[in-house]
Amino acid sequence: IFLTVSATLNTSMFTEQQREKITIICPNLKREGNPNMDGSEKLTGDFKDIEKAYHYFKDVLAGNDTNNNFSHSESKKGLEDENGLKTEEMNELTVLTALYEYFNHTCKEQIKLLRERFGVCIRSKDHYNGTTSVFFTSAKSPASVQGANDFFIRTFQRSVEDLKQEKIPVTNSYTLSETIMKLNARFSNLLAKEEGNQLLLRGPASEILAAKKFLAEEGENSQTEKNMKISSELYKYRNGIEVDASVFKLLETILSKEIEDIKDKFDTVIEKKYSSYGKKVLIVFRPRIKTSDLSSHATESFIDAFQNASAMLREKLISSKLSEDQKKRLSMLLNGKQLEDLHVKLKKKEDKFILSGLPNHLYAAEEHIMNLLKIEDSTQTKNRTPLSSDLSYQEATGASEKKYNGRQKNNLSSEVQSKAKTEEDDKDACPICMERIKNKEILSKCNHAFCKSCIDQAMTYKQACPVCNTVYGLMEGDQPEGTMSTRTMSSALPGYPSCGTIEITYNMRGGIQTNNHPNPGKPYCSTSRTAYLPDNKEGREILQLLRRAFNQKLIFTVGQSRTTGVRDVITWNDIHHKTSIAGGPTNFGYPDPDYLQRVRSELKARGIE
Repeated sequence: IFLTVSATLNTSMFTEQQREKITIICPNLKREGNPNMDGSEKLTGDFKDIEKAYHYFKDVLAGNDTNNNFSHSESKKGLEDENGLKTEEMNELTVLTALYEYFNHTCKEQIKLLRERFGVCIRSKDHYNGTTSVFFTSAKSPASVQGANDFFIRTFQRSVEDLKQEKIPVTNSYTLSETIMKLNARFSNLLAKEEGNQLLLRGPASEILAAKKFLAEEGENSQTEKNMKISSELYKYRNGIEVDASVFKLLETILSKEIEDIKDKFDTVIEKKYSSYGKKVLIVFRPRIKTSDLSSHATESFIDAFQNASAMLREKLISSKLSEDQKKRLSMLLNGKQLEDLHVKLKKKEDKFILSGLPNHLYAAEEHIMNLLKIEDSTQTKNRTPLSSDLSYQEATGASEKKYNGRQKNNLSSEVQSKAKTEEDDKDACPICMERIKNKEILSKCNHAFCKSCIDQAMTYKQACPVCNTVYGLMEGDQPEGTMSTRTMSSALPGYPSCGTIEITYNMRGGIQTNNHPNPGKPYCSTSRTAYLPDNKEGREILQLLRRAFNQKLIFTVGQSRTTGVRDVITWNDIHHKTSIAGGPTNFGYPDPDYLQRVRSELKARGIE
């Protein structure tokens, strides 16, 4: 703790022989001239060496050394003449500034006791190298200074033993000051302070943990209080996400339940604004309560739901075997409301009709068309092949992403547009270039086919199928360096009363952003995160998957925090964790019966299963 201790020795009071003897007693003690004070030497060493030197020269002045050339009275007089300077300089201690700051904050009673008991004054001086010099002065005797020195050392060592430190990102400096006042008033062994727009906690590990729990319980660092709320102001899609209105209509039946779940989960309301003559619809999520803004999370969940639903869209091709009269009747349905109410879309391409929608809706629409044609033209249907034999399913082949390092969420409709396969041309269309497949390559897991040149190029951006996102190969991320540790607790999580809890602790180190990060060359700070899983079979399985994801650098990334809006920080990388024990989904806690299934799906999307 004490790096160095220095003392100034009055050379006029001791012979050279006496001064040389101390280097024999303390071989590690350094003697050097003191340019700041004539007739003196500076002694530097650890505390024990300086303490030995002090007692040695004290004995010399007291006449207990045989080589002493001064009388006791002369020595005593010399000490008294220079008592003010010598006593202070003889008791300079050098400690780390961070430790002394903590001691000064948490040990006010002990410091007061030291001053009153020993009659000393304490002065300190901070140095540029992160250390602080502590001086003791007294108008009494060197013995009182030495007693104060010993008392300080014992108290200081006890107070800084097992000291830890943690930084918590926050957004508002005004509310941060209020939070610091609360923490310092509540926890006597904790130092809370602001450092770089972050909340710094310094103290024993148990005290830091208690403070974090207090913050969570009081809502100081959660979205439930406006002073530490989740901010969506810097979110890219804060003004909504625009999708194709016709595609949204096709998916409305299955999206309606998803939207209701999203509204309940993130406490939001939804607005739908049609634009561009009804071709586009803007989906906007707003917080139901101003102090709890989880709209960014709601929008992200909607985007995931929309993309998943879009992948289910299919097309049916109505061939040219229909009579001209039947084709005319079908043409009348193109702009009508009948099929729209069935949540399917009929379009005409050249002389062919293409029916789009979800599989169950396509089936219902097919029945509707069959009945319509039979009713209106029963004489022609008597000898006609059923309509269903003239239709064939074709999977929708979404256009490939043009930007592989991030979803183009503001134009999601492009991912569900399909190229119909005509009856005359039975060759496949490549989902990437949308042309006939050349030098076909079929992916082994999902059996989707592409042009070899197209899929080879796509795989250089992302080792996954562009159609269904099935991962091929080992996916690695840009996670900073850090550690992942776990421990088990006997207490149960809400919703899992029959088992204990697994606590996961991530300690991530700070560093400099690389070319894979948003701002190469800029620094990012260290952070630590804690997450929880139920200690049952499924929870332990998820833990092993998370450990694999951590080893593949997929848990964290560097960028802008979705919850605080702060840039250039270590943040979650879309593999969701439960960072609170209780509070439900809106507080990132339990109970949440679907969480384990969701996180398993998120891990699977990265090839971890």
